[in-house]
Amino acid sequence: MEKRSRYIIIFLLIALLTVWFGVSLENTAFATEESNNLKTDAVSAILFDARRGQILYAKTSDEKSFSPLASRIMTTLIILEKVDTEAMIIASKDAANTEGATLNLMVGAKYSTKNLLAALLLTGSPDAAMTLADYVGGSEKGFVDLMNEYAANLGLSNTRFTNSVGKYDENQYTTVNDVLTLMKYALSNTSFNRFFATQAKPLYGEHKTLLLTNTNNMFWSYPGTDGGVTAGYDADYQSIVTTATKNNLRLVCVLLDVPTKSMYNDSINILNYGFDNYLYGTLVAAGSSQQAITVEGQSLNLIVASDVQYVHPKGQDYIKDIAINVDQSKLKLPITKNTVVGMLTFILEDDTAINVELYPDREILPQKTKRQVLMERVQESRELLYVIIGLIVLELIIGAYKLFSFIKRKIISSKAKRTHGHMSPRGRK
Repeated sequence: MEKRSRYIIIFLLIALLTVWFGVSLENTAFATEESNNLKTDAVSAILFDARRGQILYAKTSDEKSFSPLASRIMTTLIILEKVDTEAMIIASKDAANTEGATLNLMVGAKYSTKNLLAALLLTGSPDAAMTLADYVGGSEKGFVDLMNEYAANLGLSNTRFTNSVGKYDENQYTTVNDVLTLMKYALSNTSFNRFFATQAKPLYGEHKTLLLTNTNNMFWSYPGTDGGVTAGYDADYQSIVTTATKNNLRLVCVLLDVPTKSMYNDSINILNYGFDNYLYGTLVAAGSSQQAITVEGQSLNLIVASDVQYVHPKGQDYIKDIAINVDQSKLKLPITKNTVVGMLTFILEDDTAINVELYPDREILPQKTKRQVLMERVQESRELLYVIIGLIVLELIIGAYKLFSFIKRKIISSKAKRTHGHMSPRGRK
């Protein structure tokens, strides 16, 4: 009977493991199948995690595009990093008369940087772009040079700018991969996020109020949308970037050169794919020990200082490889809890590398000499030491006084004897 029960338990365990393994494979297969079934009419597209830039979906990501989207984002970013948004800027004649102008700027009039930025990012206003570019770069060419300098520093190897307005030019181009890098950097800027999340903004003039409305309708059609813009040269084709957040997961969807009639449905389908199939979870927890080592004969655990998060498919840990590299040069005493002594590296299935610093779980200080130990004990008992020294000094003073009194008595006694000795003979006479 006991033997049969044992077999039944083993059978049930095997069945449970089979079901779990099957579900895991099913989830993996489902996510892969969903990705393969995603369709978009965009020439190129990408879906990625806003925090780390993990790519969840991509289509022809290295395809060159002449979209003005990158120009608009780069111009906004540079202005935010170079100019106080409260600064007032004078509109030049060239800026006010820019082709396609939408703001009816008055030559010589002053306009706030924040209003010009809102007009540029929300509606693509070319006169706002030109006014801002002239102010920062000194000229259109000067600002374009700055744009290309930023692009090079960010590693946008397939992006080139020839104008700040976003006007069509065969020599001005980008790729959706470069837009990912640009957007990831831009979203790390709090001020950019604030403008990027603006749905509408009123501009108050002397004679009328102009309402600027974001051209990205995802704000009103997709729950969780917290950022977005559109840009294009042709009414029939646009480029669109949208960010949305659900369950602490913020995703960025970028479509370049997509038919206007399908850009919102395509954006929704791609974002839904991301939220339905991926989670934002803990890769490694704070305080968790990753490796035990020995330093100067003492054991030490290498730990993670804070939680590290990542995006992974539902039902998978998504980790392909883990490596630990201990820096031997940092294992010299003294070792403190703030010393980075190694690096824990996770390689995900999509080849994303995540580096996590490792710290010792305790301090290891050099062995102290007898003199150091004695001095520490003296330092710890300083008040008692002062009392002892005071008593010793008092004893010395009392001893010195007694000695002085004794010597004084002796001298007096000696003088008295000598005086008595001299007087005695005279008395006998």
